Amino acid sequence: MIQYIKGDLFTHAIPAGKKVILAHACNTHGSWGGGIAAVFRKKFPKSNNEYSQYCHKNSNLLGTSFIIESDQPNILIACLFTSDFNQTPEQIVHFTKQSIADLARKVSDYKEVEKCDGKVAINMPKINAGIFGVPWEDTESALQEFDNLHFNVYVI
Repeated sequence: MIQYIKGDLFTHAIPAGKKVILAHACNTHGSWGGGIAAVFRKKFPKSNNEYSQYCHKNSNLLGTSFIIESDQPNILIACLFTSDFNQTPEQIVHFTKQSIADLARKVSDYKEVEKCDGKVAINMPKINAGIFGVPWEDTESALQEFDNLHFNVYVI
């Protein structure tokens, strides 16, 4: 399920005793350099370093995800590796599906994360629609295939 929330992703309320997942589409080069990623870099500098090191130590990241314990308590950052800047929008959507499936597997064992209607809540902006240039409707369609997750998509 996708729920649209007008507001700032970074002001998402953290339920008592839970952790929240803030997800965004990432490149595989280890650079949160522009768009929403630049905001993540400024808000979570230690997490940015961990992401960068992870990218430089690993290869074949497209279609995978990486979960980072953030600089702030009770916030997990989910990096969705959807592009290395060489993909068409169709390929990015394909890698988005793979990275969301990977994330779903990884968070299925998390007991302390926020849930909506019994499903793990993934909080995100309109991923891929900025620097990666994918029409939101294409990514939205891909997200709708995951009925085991609840997506809170923040719009301004």
